[in-house]
Amino acid sequence: MDSSDMKPWIKPSVFVLCLLPFAGLVFALLADRLGANPIEALTRETGEWTLRFLLLTLCMTPLRKITAWRWPVRLRRMLGLFAFFYVCMHLTTYLWLDQFFDWPEIVRDIIKRPFITLGMLPLFYWFPWRSLRRTP
Repeated sequence: MDSSDMKPWIKPSVFVLCLLPFAGLVFALLADRLGANPIEALTRETGEWTLRFLLLTLCMTPLRKITAWRWPVRLRRMLGLFAFFYVCMHLTTYLWLDQFFDWPEIVRDIIKRPFITLGMLPLFYWFPWRSLRRTP
């Protein structure tokens, strides 16, 4: 199966599948199933889903090279946009719900925890690249 014979239902199906984690998080939030610390659960889950979608996006080209299928590459942009969506949700959850836009506390938190610094660096690269990218 090459890119020209990708089934027409694949892209809409992948789109809906990519929204399922978000729907699950919204349901868990509304049903009060996020545990004792729902803000931490939301922050952690959105971060994990960001990594999953980023890795899935990065796997598309090697998958094409290994299998000689071209159609997975056509899903790469959509998967990348979903990774960006989940990283924006992750950042919003951290800044708004966890820190309440308390900038001095956010700076202290970034200095105190190096993994936050490592997470912020690619985001500052990724955000302008995604927001200014021209769509065909």
